[in-house]
Amino acid sequence: MELSSEDWQAINRCVVRLYRELDEQRHPRLLLELINGLVPLNSAAVSLLKPPDDLVGIGFPDDFVTPELTAQVARYVHQSPYAAYYLATRDASWKRTRDFMPVEDFHKLDIYRHALKGAAVNYQLGGFLFTMDDTAHIITLHRTHRGFTERERDIVNTLHPHLVTSYINAIVCSRAENSVSKIKAVMETAPGAYGYFDRQGKVEWLQEKAKEWLREFFVGEAFGSGNVPASVQQLVLESREQGAAPKQLEQVKGDEILVICIGSSPVGGWIMRLERKPKKPLPHFRPLPQLSKRQNEVLQWMVEGKRNTEIGRILCISPRTVEKHVSEILTTLKVENRATAILAAMESCAKLNAG
Repeated sequence: MELSSEDWQAINRCVVRLYRELDEQRHPRLLLELINGLVPLNSAAVSLLKPPDDLVGIGFPDDFVTPELTAQVARYVHQSPYAAYYLATRDASWKRTRDFMPVEDFHKLDIYRHALKGAAVNYQLGGFLFTMDDTAHIITLHRTHRGFTERERDIVNTLHPHLVTSYINAIVCSRAENSVSKIKAVMETAPGAYGYFDRQGKVEWLQEKAKEWLREFFVGEAFGSGNVPASVQQLVLESREQGAAPKQLEQVKGDEILVICIGSSPVGGWIMRLERKPKKPLPHFRPLPQLSKRQNEVLQWMVEGKRNTEIGRILCISPRTVEKHVSEILTTLKVENRATAILAAMESCAKLNAG
């Protein structure tokens, strides 16, 4: 879906404000407020999850995340399709609840009945930000009475690289004590690859991983003395001419995309962050060895949020046959219903992917 010029203008205004906030504590709250200006919400949260169930929530509005809500979500976080999916795949694309399962099935889960229902969270749109210090940063947007549209998903997907980069910049700057050497030290443990340009736009340092990624994705392009391609150097010059405005460039190679984000540094100059990701989201289902080929086919479409009648049409079998396969899947996986079967499948796929 093509975003309108008004959408792009609003996104650009948000990007500028995101990069200006360099306080680690204030940044996620600003992030949620800005998204609310683009995609109106009833509530939202940035969840800091250290598996299996160590959870800290930052909410919008300020009184949304209560100790009681955090405790209940932490208790049932293993049932969250977002947590299971993002921890398994690190896929950066935004997902709606119904991308995983029918909404009515999600509403049967304990995490909904004991936590989200009382918070009036009936519809969700979620995104994976990053993992730092073994803690996953996951964002979820919430509505009570209506779901999220494809246009709204396109808006947050477009904004996503800047949500990640500006948030990491804020963390780095808050921990770096306004020192270039401290910034460099913190970035050694941050996700992605980094470089730093001084006030004149010259490369002061570049991580080895950043050098490798740039050489891999910019084959055939001229590189300057700082080991960066001309097009990346041009980004820094454009930012300098435009009052340190944030800049982004995407470079495609095969099935991957390298995203280059340039943002101003609190000590002067620019921080460059590189993120590589697949052109298409990673598959979040792998056949489970304990199931038959047909059972895996049924389970895969269950994971994709299809109902029995839809699965029957796709596989050219009757809904009754699908129901029989679903029953066998539940028995084999030792779970109570199709919603928990989906979550069990995603957790198993995570273990298979890790192996």
